[in-house]
Amino acid sequence: MTLEQIKQELGYFAPGVCKLNPGAMPNQIARAEALLGLVFPQTFCGILSEFNGGTFVNEPLLGVPPVATALDLVRETRQARTYWGPLGWAREFVEVGADGVGNPFVLLLDRRDERDESPVGLFDAGAMQISEIVASDYLHFVWFIIQDVKWYHGPDGKPIAREPVVWTKHQVTVRPSALSPWRFNEAWMIANDPGLARWR
Repeated sequence: MTLEQIKQELGYFAPGVCKLNPGAMPNQIARAEALLGLVFPQTFCGILSEFNGGTFVNEPLLGVPPVATALDLVRETRQARTYWGPLGWAREFVEVGADGVGNPFVLLLDRRDERDESPVGLFDAGAMQISEIVASDYLHFVWFIIQDVKWYHGPDGKPIAREPVVWTKHQVTVRPSALSPWRFNEAWMIANDPGLARWR
């Protein structure tokens, strides 16, 4: 996976659908590392240098200050440390996104592979733990987010009709075609991110 592939995938969307901030300067990235007392992986810094957070349709991607408050990973990570630190949030976690229902995506700096890269996981705010690893590194995480948004939206950002999730009093029926393959199709995820297998 490369940054160039990320840019190619973004070409799917019409202009203005994805609102990405200009890249962060090296001193801004270094200041965020200092404020959190952490050292970011290379791919994370590379993406931040290209675009410092933003939104893919309605999916947030956090960046380093100065950015909009809702997209400030330093602020969000510090808040998580304050509120969830005693309950399961590790100091080496960096919030990088959210799943839309209150659970943050987290860069797990307490885990490193042979490239010195860290995986991205989902922090379950109910169970107070990492419930799943969703990408082997930040570059793949961004690629997966784009695929997920493309699954549910057309190039103009409008939702694509998918089979509904059927709720009854006693059962929830979810057909495979109703769900994006990201996070729901293990084989597809590992085929597109082979390094993920070690973390699953």
